[in-house]
This record gives sequence, structure tokens and C-alpha cells, in this order.
Amino acid sequence: MKTMNPIFEQNYHDYLNQLKFSDAWLRRSSELGGVVINEGQTVQLPFLNKMYQVSTSGITDPQGNRPDYSICVILLKYLLMNPSYAIENREWIPFREFKDAGRGQNTGLSDYSLKKISDLFSNRLSSLKHAVDCIGATTPEEEYPYDLCVVIEALPRVPLLLLFNDKDKHLPAQTLILYERRAAYFLDAECRIMIEWRLFQHLKRAGSFSTASGPQ
Repeated sequence: MKTMNPIFEQNYHDYLNQLKFSDAWLRRSSELGGVVINEGQTVQLPFLNKMYQVSTSGITDPQGNRPDYSICVILLKYLLMNPSYAIENREWIPFREFKDAGRGQNTGLSDYSLKKISDLFSNRLSSLKHAVDCIGATTPEEEYPYDLCVVIEALPRVPLLLLFNDKDKHLPAQTLILYERRAAYFLDAECRIMIEWRLFQHLKRAGSFSTASGPQ
């Protein structure tokens, strides 16, 4: 297991302690798309087509290892925020339209992930199609004027609409990621930024590209 930044380690344990003070995350786990196992002490939860186990003792991936800090935070916040009433607004909107998005660093980090996807798959549309297939992408019900339009289930209640236009002689490649408006009830702005970066990392690996450093 990688050595975690001391601040990240403290945050990780603070979130785990929050789980210990409430059983709402266990009671509502099925509504959040999770499965309770281990005699009601653990929730299995998929994130970007990979299954993780969450308990008050920690988070593990299918190999039994603790995943990267950003994945831990996303899963923990998703379970901790668990709205107690049904949220049905599924209008697709970009990151910057959420009330908590801000107009500074958050939006800049979101734009950074989108640019990384655009640059990586520019003139490599077939590689992007292969990559999204590897993480279980589906075709949206609506049609969009883009070269690639897919829905990716980041979390069971947080799908992403990925829109990509490859470069042409007039314009560079362009990527958009849209969320259902209700996503703000399941994850905060920080976690949505982390999801976009994790998606870039997943697409890069699935597209057989080398690993590069980036925000955690």
C-alpha cells in the first residue's frame, strides 16, 4: 500500500469516524446502489465499473488493497451525504452550473481534466471508443451532435454524459462532461472534480496509454 499524505490520512480516518456515528449509510445503501454484506457491516459499491467494499474499518478494492485517496473520499462522501428523500431532477448540466461549483479553482480543475481527455484522444477516436467500452459505457437515449456520446456510471446515482468531438481542420478536439442536476445531492464539488480526474485516468489506462502525473 502506498504511503498516504498525513493530511489525507487524517481526513480518511475522519470520514470513517463519521460512518461510525450513523447507520444511515447502511440503511440507505440499497437506495444508493450498494449491497450490504458481511452480516450487515460492509457495503459493496461500484465506482467506474469496479467494485469496492466500504466499512467503518476502511475501504478495499477487489484485491483487498486500500484504493487511492480520491477514490476513498468519493465513496465515503457518497455514502455519508445520502439524501433522505428522492431526488428526480435528471437534467444534464456541466460542472460550472452547480451552485457549489464556484468560478475559481474548482472550475479550473474541471476544465483541466476535460482538456487532458481532449488532448489524449485527439485524432484517436477509435481508442476512446475502446476505452469507454472497457468501463461499461452505454448509449444515451437522446442524440447529440458529437462524434462520441456515451453515459458512464461513475456511481449508481451519479451517471456522467461524456461528449467528445475529434479535432478537424478548423477546431481542436473538445470534451464535455455533464451531470444530472441531482448529482449535487450525492457528491460535493470537490468529489465531482475528483471523479473527472479518475475518469481521465481510467480512460487513459483502458486506451493503453502510459501513466502520467496529475492532481490527486
